[in-house]
Amino acid sequence: MKNKPMISIIVPVYNVEKYIKKGIESLLAQSYKNIEIILVNDGSPDNSSIILDQYAKKDNRIKVIYQKNQGVSTARNNGIKITSGEYILFVDGDDYVRKDYVEYFYQLISKKSSDMAVNYDLFSALSPNRSHYKKIKSKSPEQIIEDIYLGKMNVAVWNKMYKKSFLEKNNIRFNPKIWYGEGMLFNIKCLSKTKKVAIGNKKVYYQVYNQDSAMRSFNMESNLCGIRSLELQKKYLNENNKKLIRAWEYHLRCFNRSILTGIIKTESTKKYYSQFKECIRGLRRKIFLPFQVDISLKERVWNIIALVSPVLSVKISISIEESNKRASKK
Repeated sequence: MKNKPMISIIVPVYNVEKYIKKGIESLLAQSYKNIEIILVNDGSPDNSSIILDQYAKKDNRIKVIYQKNQGVSTARNNGIKITSGEYILFVDGDDYVRKDYVEYFYQLISKKSSDMAVNYDLFSALSPNRSHYKKIKSKSPEQIIEDIYLGKMNVAVWNKMYKKSFLEKNNIRFNPKIWYGEGMLFNIKCLSKTKKVAIGNKKVYYQVYNQDSAMRSFNMESNLCGIRSLELQKKYLNENNKKLIRAWEYHLRCFNRSILTGIIKTESTKKYYSQFKECIRGLRRKIFLPFQVDISLKERVWNIIALVSPVLSVKISISIEESNKRASKK
């Protein structure tokens, strides 16, 4: 291990006292030992701070930062400031990882001397047990961006590793004004600046379904922040790559459907009437777009239904989702 470089793991912490112990324990149990774990307490009002301090006393690889509540982007930026590692990983405070999480990413990124490594698969509520994987053929950064926009790769930063010198050279940081879609914006910046990306497809990360997470509840302000993030991303895209631009447009279309779903679920059409109408217009723009991007037949069918009746398509999908939840409880 002496010849292996230091790897920094940054964990933003906010209202995750139910989950953070399991996450920290999984990091301390890594097969790759030359790590530092930077826990950034983003003004969490629960008992997370007590837990962080206890772990910092147990293991000198743990560093704890305290800041006033400024959001996940600032928390990660402050973590980056004090990193000593040659490479950087990000883990969410309510998630945990396999013991080979760091080792796997290090092997990916170092094998080809890449600026970043990306991983396509993960453990989640949707795929909790399957752990076999297949290799993915080499892809260009623009092809990976396209996969992100078409939902073939998770947009998050926790399924990627970054070379610190690459981030420093290109002055890449999280936008402190973006708290929703911040990871996607960060990744698009990175992918637009590099030609060296290592690709993996092994499950080493457990994404926990945290019912208390802000990501699990509908919030119009956050969704509009996500739209702003998407608009900021477009300036990093190659406008001559029509396939890529269409993928971006399709992701925007999906965002409109997601917002419309939230409005209908929460029965807040009157409250958000202007956004309601804009989402419907968004779903009816560029009617041939679903046939110009690489999506499944099922997704194309949903898009056709949405073109005919956006509200009906959302109500059908909500009904199916609720039916599946009832079935899973039996």
